[in-house]
Amino acid sequence: MAFNKLYQFSILNALMDGVADEGINVSTMLESGDHGLGTFKHMDGEMVVLDGIAYQMRQDGSILVAGPETVVPFAMVTRFQPAHISHLSLSSKDALDLHIWEHLPNARNLFLAIRIDGQFEYITARTVGKQEYPGECLVDVGKRQVVRTLSNTKGSLVGFYSPGFSHGLSVAGYHLHFIDDDRRNGGHMLDFKSGNVQISLSPIARVELELPQSSEFNSARLLADAHKIREVEG
Repeated sequence: MAFNKLYQFSILNALMDGVADEGINVSTMLESGDHGLGTFKHMDGEMVVLDGIAYQMRQDGSILVAGPETVVPFAMVTRFQPAHISHLSLSSKDALDLHIWEHLPNARNLFLAIRIDGQFEYITARTVGKQEYPGECLVDVGKRQVVRTLSNTKGSLVGFYSPGFSHGLSVAGYHLHFIDDDRRNGGHMLDFKSGNVQISLSPIARVELELPQSSEFNSARLLADAHKIREVEG
């Protein structure tokens, strides 16, 4: 697998329609990348892939190393090689946005791989519980999310910026998952303020999209609107 090539399995609109019963397994996914995010069968928690290990961050707060045969219905991963590294403090998500486009002004219509390591004054993250019935949509699953705010914690934010034209394929804008250094807390990032952190970035111009071939996927409408995606993804 080449560096900084995005591999994506399935699309966000499939999760919005509740397509989460089948997928690839973790070992297959990790052949395509060592950095990324996604979810698990029946949307059972948030996934973060950090340094080639896939972690499952569950609604009850537990974190597990996902086994090689664990089913993944949606994932975005890359073999990450930073093109730009800097060190600074960030007051908010908006400060991250300003920093990125100051240093990568010609990448707005590309995907970006993002990793932020260090001390966080606070970070607010959510985890979702799994589907209660087959085909339950992500908006309804998200209504049972658990939101936690961690203070003075060290860890890593991992994920991607996706350009606006990709909305529905992925989350247009920032999609970042957090895991702390102790591997005890994490989830889908909603807000944060950092202390001194290392920010690693790499533009991505090569994308491989693999679509499911299941009857569940091929019978879905896949027409979720932008408002619903923002509602559930923050």
